[in-house]
Amino acid sequence: MTRTEFGNLAFLWGWWTFFEAVWIAVLWQSRSRVLGDGVYRIPGARRVRRGACEKRVEALLAELERRGVPAEDRPDKDELVDRWHRIVAGRCVSVLLQAIPLLVVVLPFWWATSLARTTVTPFWMFAAIVGFGAVSITLMAADERATAVSDAAGAVTVKAIHFLEMLLIPAGRRAQDSALDVHGKLFGRLCDALRSQARHGTRTMPPVTRTRVRETTERLVTVLADGNQRYLFGEGPDRAAAIRDLSRLVAGALRHSCVPPAQHDSLVIIDSRLLADTPEPGEAGVATELLRNRLLAGAGRLAVAVGLLAGAVLFPGEGVASDLLAAAGLASFALVCPPLREALNRARGLLFGGLPTDNAAIELADEEPSRPVPASSTPCPHCADRPAVTAGSRPAG
Repeated sequence: MTRTEFGNLAFLWGWWTFFEAVWIAVLWQSRSRVLGDGVYRIPGARRVRRGACEKRVEALLAELERRGVPAEDRPDKDELVDRWHRIVAGRCVSVLLQAIPLLVVVLPFWWATSLARTTVTPFWMFAAIVGFGAVSITLMAADERATAVSDAAGAVTVKAIHFLEMLLIPAGRRAQDSALDVHGKLFGRLCDALRSQARHGTRTMPPVTRTRVRETTERLVTVLADGNQRYLFGEGPDRAAAIRDLSRLVAGALRHSCVPPAQHDSLVIIDSRLLADTPEPGEAGVATELLRNRLLAGAGRLAVAVGLLAGAVLFPGEGVASDLLAAAGLASFALVCPPLREALNRARGLLFGGLPTDNAAIELADEEPSRPVPASSTPCPHCADRPAVTAGSRPAG
């Protein structure tokens, strides 16, 4: 493959990736990335693999009924099938669209290098392919994170289904997987999804409401952890009772999470009667973001900034569009780099009148006039022999 051919493919990859990064960033900031929302508008998309989804839901609901979970604690079949199928279909389509730019570069490169075996492929081409793959994978992870932030209840739906299937239908698990490892991973992901739902689902609510939802979530996680311990260390009737309690709690959370986002008009994540015997927490701990998610968010913003700056450089000609792309890329990079963000804040303050931008400087400026001016430590010769009370006062006449 020649340098010109590879440059043309890289140009196509860059433009597709640039628009993809902008699209992910816009949906992330607007909290509107809901999987399957646009896919279901395509004719025939509702029927693709929906039968398999219905069979899995029917088997799960039948197992919940056999375990003694009441009907009022089980999710509605139609709502659960529709919600889960939307998420699965949306994820498949998004992964396919995000893999296209990488395939545009990799497949022709592989085809050309496999035919022309007499020529030596430059090392920089392999390095460029690795870089393209890293950026594309990062954008896929950023899109998944944008989905978890925008539709945290949908993430709970998926994690709860996977946990219940592992708990109640162990025959579907692969034989080479460790049962304890799979159980621990799925249980941890379910708890993380519940905390994320409490954190992102109440972002526009008052602090009192956010605290109450977080308290309820922590109580639910505590009860789930207690039931999980009884399940892992129990035998016979105790183990069966622990499975029934775990299934009832997770099914109750699943019933509230599978409601469509447009119809979800409450902050209830679990029925209060299921948590009646649990003590109230003393203080609602601040639900902090996981380090993995913070690093992923920073990497996503950095990828968006690089894409915007690259678009400003590669944009044909120079004009307003290149300046706007460069400004947007600089602003995106400032979200990741605190020193640059501080420098931009100071520059903005200088451009708009030289006023201080941070609250500390504003409070300092407000307090300056009210502070008394300290007296000089070296009085003048005329006031040296006067008492301290009258020192500094001007003589009459």
